[in-house]
Amino acid sequence: MTPIHVALALACKQTPVFAATRTRSLTDCYGAILREDVIAAVNVPSVDNSAMDGYALRLDDIAAMPDTGPLSIPVGGVSLAGHPFEGNIPVGRAIRIATGAAIPAGGDAVIIQENVTVNADESEIRIERDAVNRLRRGDNIRRAGEDVKAGTVVLAAGKRLRPQDVAVAAGQGKDSLVVTQPLRVAVFSTGDELAVPGGALPPGGIYDSNRFAMIGMMRAIGCEVTDLGLLRDDFDVLQTALGDAAQNHDVILTSGGVSVGKADLLKPVVDSIGEIHAWKLAIKPGKPLMRGKIGNCLVLGLPGNPVSVMVSGLLFAVPLLLHMMGARGEDCTAVRFNVPAGFALKRGTGRREWLRARLHRNGNGELVALPFRSSSSGVLSSMVWAEGLIELAEDRASVGQGDLVEYIPFAGLQAF
Repeated sequence: MTPIHVALALACKQTPVFAATRTRSLTDCYGAILREDVIAAVNVPSVDNSAMDGYALRLDDIAAMPDTGPLSIPVGGVSLAGHPFEGNIPVGRAIRIATGAAIPAGGDAVIIQENVTVNADESEIRIERDAVNRLRRGDNIRRAGEDVKAGTVVLAAGKRLRPQDVAVAAGQGKDSLVVTQPLRVAVFSTGDELAVPGGALPPGGIYDSNRFAMIGMMRAIGCEVTDLGLLRDDFDVLQTALGDAAQNHDVILTSGGVSVGKADLLKPVVDSIGEIHAWKLAIKPGKPLMRGKIGNCLVLGLPGNPVSVMVSGLLFAVPLLLHMMGARGEDCTAVRFNVPAGFALKRGTGRREWLRARLHRNGNGELVALPFRSSSSGVLSSMVWAEGLIELAEDRASVGQGDLVEYIPFAGLQAF
């Protein structure tokens, strides 16, 4: 059995980045993988502007005024966003200014409106001496290029685009971006014991839930999914279905049929029309995980137990497909942080294990990680209860109350 980090690194090395790209309008780019650097064409802000509503001043004028009592300064004009004050600030005057408005020439500070008193016709402001003494050059001014400087890379190729990323591109005048064309993924489940939801449940049967988890994970990372439904545990049926799907899909994702039982036919089927690159990972849950290829189509066979499907899908299949779409390394990996354990555990070593978990405040108000009551990989409801996963390294044999453990929040996984 191969450690998952070794298997994933090898899979990424052996799986080329998908070449196909497309130009999409900004509103169709959310969640897509950017394939070309976005280089700033303009400074943001484009000019020095006010960070607050108030009055633009020349500090040299202030310094020349008598250092006794409040200051009274005539208002010499107005600067609004999109309607700047033209010319220099007249000597000894203040310019009424709105947030985002251009700083008039000669202005080197903005005093906020809360720190001034305005007369009835708004022709003059009065500033108390303590407010005057606090003024410094550059106060409440946002400098041109302070946010983004023209010529710099604002979004690097390989980034998975979030709302803020798309907004930054829009701020540079972009109306479209070059992103990876969605991978075409065919999904099906195998197992004669499975029934289609909405249909009758035969004696001893179970409704197929794995397919819906796989479809959800694939759609969450921007793939175009073809649902091939349920396939019987029959060599010829599977061989035909996989051979056909490989002709017009980039990836085939399955669940079940990858272990060593009599009805586990997926491995020999793929072997008969393609090639097997890897099989069995040193993980729990999810040990029987197959990676292969039929023609140019990647084939991933996930285990049959529902929790195993989700865990191996989130931590192996999703990162591999993101890599395939050109995502940067940090956008392919899960977010992890250390928290104290609110439990004790002893276990065998040799396999990386994930416990379904959630964070809880103990009696001392400390945030601790608690695992689900059962470690069975057949209890899908545990994934509903859980808010994340506790990760135990291959060589970790025990966890003591209060020991630090690695916690992966579901919110830190790319398919959530």
